[in-house]
Amino acid sequence: MMQELNNANNLWTILSDSEKTVGKPEEEKPTAPPVYKCCDNPQITYYGVVNLNIDERTIGSVDVWRCGVCKKQFCEEKQLGIEELAEVVGMPKIDPDAKWAVSVCKLQQGKYKWKLVKLKENSTIQHECLDEKVISLKSENFKIEDEQHWSFLIEDNVNKAIEI
Repeated sequence: MMQELNNANNLWTILSDSEKTVGKPEEEKPTAPPVYKCCDNPQITYYGVVNLNIDERTIGSVDVWRCGVCKKQFCEEKQLGIEELAEVVGMPKIDPDAKWAVSVCKLQQGKYKWKLVKLKENSTIQHECLDEKVISLKSENFKIEDEQHWSFLIEDNVNKAIEI
């Protein structure tokens, strides 16, 4: 009997504090963030992929998901060789006046050469360039174009391989 009690106590100590919610008041219990819904009846399914190549070798991809009801797209960046967790888990939000794009930096090499971004028609984004220096890049008509950077829209390139 005493052994069973010790096993039960050991099991209780294994649980993290967030899991020990039995008997706690509601205001002390952890709450999940609200689920983002793109429309009243979201039907999100896998839509396709954009492969990113250097010299015909795939270095990464962007998975594209789409709601079958409202047709809104959601994207997830997959860079080969990068094992860090993504900044956003689940379907990331995007403003209604923005579009998914890939920005390409001509100064960077390999897997650091590109990044999934949210571009607005005439706006700026922050870009981490060489030596971790953050610079502002202007977008016009949903495109970044300067001497060292360029971009392309995901919606125009689903199920294609793009040479960067």
